[in-house]
Amino acid sequence: MNAPLLLERPQLLTDLAYERLREGIVAGELKLGQQVSEAQLAQRLGISKTPVREALVRLKMEGLVDIQPQRGTFVFRLTPEQVGQLCRYRAMIETAALREAAAGDREELLQRLRGHVTEMARAEVAGDRTRLSRLDMNFHFEVIAACPNPYLRAAYELIRYQLIALRHRSPISNMVDSHQVLVDALQRGDVEAACGMLREHVLENEARYIAACAVD
Repeated sequence: MNAPLLLERPQLLTDLAYERLREGIVAGELKLGQQVSEAQLAQRLGISKTPVREALVRLKMEGLVDIQPQRGTFVFRLTPEQVGQLCRYRAMIETAALREAAAGDREELLQRLRGHVTEMARAEVAGDRTRLSRLDMNFHFEVIAACPNPYLRAAYELIRYQLIALRHRSPISNMVDSHQVLVDALQRGDVEAACGMLREHVLENEARYIAACAVD
């Protein structure tokens, strides 16, 4: 009778540790390149080391930590070359996803993208940088979510949380305008122009991401 509960509790603790540590990395509570200790993290979270260890393995699969034998575990930090590779990979995935998404229910996609731009404008007026970073992520993920190709969606998941962490550390100043022009192109039915704008927008992030990795 009690066996399922005994299995469920450790898994729940692992999930909670994973979510809390992921948020800590994304939001900047844990710095890029910082060495983290299973024992210290477990103490901070008020749990044993086992769920923390399992959570770190999951975070490694998402590229958020680097587990080095005999050295320890470190929050990810990218070299300038790796940032360039990340941005080019992202540009390929997002533009391909946009083409496939636009071939489906384009009006539904437009409605969702317009909603994010409206919220961006409000957050910009309020000076809420944290919300702006999340809205930026949500806008781009809307394109991925609308893409019917599961292989493209899976490919994006490989870099999703690294991107969120880097966006949080390097918000852009022209967020509303840079996303509105993309929506306008889609509204006109010019998907290729929208893809070109998206690619340019993504690649423009490279310098900011390099700077974020250098100073964090």
